[in-house]
Amino acid sequence: MTPEQRRQNVRLGLILASVALAFALGFAAKFVLLGG
Repeated sequence: MTPEQRRQNVRLGLILASVALAFALGFAAKFVLLGG
């Protein structure tokens, strides 16, 4: 695996993690705001 591939993998991982985090935060916010 080249450093370039590794950098792309890290970037993809960060993007996926941020998307997952946004989903989790949205779910929690809905739960709090709407009472479930």
